[in-house]
Amino acid sequence: MKKLLIIISILICNTAFTQKMPSDYFDEASKYFEDDNYDKALSGYQYIVDNFPKNELYPKSYYNVGYIYYTQKKFEKAIPVFKTILESNFNEKENLGGGIMEDPYTNYRHRASEILSNIYYDKKMYDTALQYFVLSDTAYPYLHFCGNEYASNDVHTALRYSDIYQKLNQPDKAIESLLPTVFITLADNSKVIDELKKLLSSKKNLKKELEESLNKIYSKKTIKADYSFTRYYFTFINTEITVPDSYEDDKKKFEKEKAIKEIRQTDFYKMIQKLWRQKERQPITRVWQKWRFSTPQTHLWLIKHWFSASKFVVKIATFAKPQNVSGKRIRPTVQQTNDI
Repeated sequence: MKKLLIIISILICNTAFTQKMPSDYFDEASKYFEDDNYDKALSGYQYIVDNFPKNELYPKSYYNVGYIYYTQKKFEKAIPVFKTILESNFNEKENLGGGIMEDPYTNYRHRASEILSNIYYDKKMYDTALQYFVLSDTAYPYLHFCGNEYASNDVHTALRYSDIYQKLNQPDKAIESLLPTVFITLADNSKVIDELKKLLSSKKNLKKELEESLNKIYSKKTIKADYSFTRYYFTFINTEITVPDSYEDDKKKFEKEKAIKEIRQTDFYKMIQKLWRQKERQPITRVWQKWRFSTPQTHLWLIKHWFSASKFVVKIATFAKPQNVSGKRIRPTVQQTNDI
């Protein structure tokens, strides 16, 4: 997994020498660093930089000096170190000395440009942070030999771009940075989906737009010296997205309907569908909330008239009791006159 860790070399000390060698200073400094004794670690690496510029440990020592300054938040001292590394000819593929699941290569310039991006981000200089992060992604890309680690780096890169663009008040750019990684399966991209859910929550007609995009899947053919293959894509919110498992060659043919069906089972599609359902319920919810909370006088009117109606019903019931009703015919108030 990619990490910004201090570069430590695994060396075998040659006991034939009684005088201290650069490797001895390096090992001591590395031990101090692991024990969080940064000042003594810095002293050891700096000694190699000052006295052994031609030694094979010089690039690692020089990088480690800058990294310790960065760890100590001494940004003004770290910046020139990492800018110098960007102009150096240090070997990006020099063996880092880590285990099989760690970074195999030093990636000097890639690491330096990303750390510079982090420094300027912490200084709230987001334009400059973006500039150096672009360098780490394009001019000095991450080098590894494992597909899983490349996938993990793609997720990391997408999230970092999104974060910086949001700081620059460019949410559309943030969305476009995240979308190409929505179907990654070799690494955990759940944070990408969560971030997109937040960014897309105010947009309308997403499900309709996505379905229309899936119906317009298109292909791109790549021709190499001894073979060729085709990949399939669709464009959604101005972003080209690779259809998952869409590699096609002479032995494997692409099935559009099957691919669309599989996309509809992804977390990304389900998230879009959930946002759409929430939008569908909003008009009814707004009417109910408006009646419920914006017109309390309506409640008072209903209560008042309910009591009035109840009182009227009680009066009718009281009037109609048997004791109040006579069986005799009511005499006319005007008496009839006798015939003469």
